[in-house]
Amino acid sequence: MSVQQNSELRGLSAPPTVRDLCTGYRVARWDCPGALSPSCRERLHRTLRELAARAFGADHSDYWRTRVDTGFFDQITTLALILGPDGAPVGWGGYHRRRFAARRALYLDAAGVVPAHRRFGLSAALTTHFLAREVFLHPLRRTYVVMRTRHPAVYAAWRKGLGHGHVFPNERRPLPARVRRIAQEAAAWLGDGPGLDPDTLLVRDAYRVFDGEIYGTRPRSGHTPLDEYFAQRVGPKDAVLVVARMSAPALARIRAARALRARAQGLPAAGGRPVRGADPLDPVSGAGPGPAGAAGLMPGVRP
Repeated sequence: MSVQQNSELRGLSAPPTVRDLCTGYRVARWDCPGALSPSCRERLHRTLRELAARAFGADHSDYWRTRVDTGFFDQITTLALILGPDGAPVGWGGYHRRRFAARRALYLDAAGVVPAHRRFGLSAALTTHFLAREVFLHPLRRTYVVMRTRHPAVYAAWRKGLGHGHVFPNERRPLPARVRRIAQEAAAWLGDGPGLDPDTLLVRDAYRVFDGEIYGTRPRSGHTPLDEYFAQRVGPKDAVLVVARMSAPALARIRAARALRARAQGLPAAGGRPVRGADPLDPVSGAGPGPAGAAGLMPGVRP
C-alpha cells in the first residue's frame, strides 16, 4: 500500500512530510499539526486512539478525547505516524519544543508501537529522527530531553544509550541544580508541580486522567533491581520524570551505532527487513520477556 492509498493520510488538509525511517518503515510527520482541519483532526484522533489500544493493551479513549478536546493538535510541535511496509500506521510519537530553566528542551509526548512491529528498533528510530532534527540545528548547544514514564525499560534504554551520568534521576549521584530546575519547570508546565518529589523526580498521580489501567500487563525491563524499584516505588498512576542531557556528539554516536548494527546484519540503509536487537533509546528492544506496552512515554492531562 502506498502512502497515497492509505486512508489515514489521503486527502488531509495539511499533508504530512514522508521520509524513510529505518529498514522497511517510513515516517509521516506533521510539523504544524495545528493546520489540520477539524475533520482531519478527528481522523487522526481515531487513528491515535486505535493505535494506543493495540500498543498498550488497554482502552485509552477517554485520555485521547480529553487531550484532543483541550488542544492537543494546536499545542504539540511535531506529530508523526510510523508507517509499516504496507503503508499502514503501526506506531506514533511526537514532541514539544520548549525552554525550561532557560535551556533548550524537548518534551517527548505519548508514543507507542503495536505488538507485531516491536523489537525492530522503531521507537528508537523515531526518537532519533526527532532528536536529529532538533539537536543538529544547534550542534554547539546542549539540548535537554524530558519525558514522563512508568515503564522501566524506557529509563533503562536512555541510560544505556547516553550513559548513567547523562540521565536523571540517577542513584549514583545527586541531581545537579540545573536538572532540578528543569524538572521543576517541566512539572509545573505539565500541571504536576505539587506531585513532584524534587529529589527523586517521582511524580505522584501523574496519570490521573486514566480511569482504568495504563498497561494491560505490568511493564518490565529485564533488569531486576530496576523492575523492583518501579514495582515498589512507582504507583499505578505515578510516573518518573526523566531528564536527559543530549549533545550533538552523543547523538552522532548513537546514529553511528545503529548504522553499524544494520551493516553487521547485512541490511541496507532503507527497505528490506527491519533490524532486531537491543538498540540505544529503544524502550522495548532487549527489555526481557513479555514487556507490556510500547514506548511508555506517556504525558498526563496536559501535553
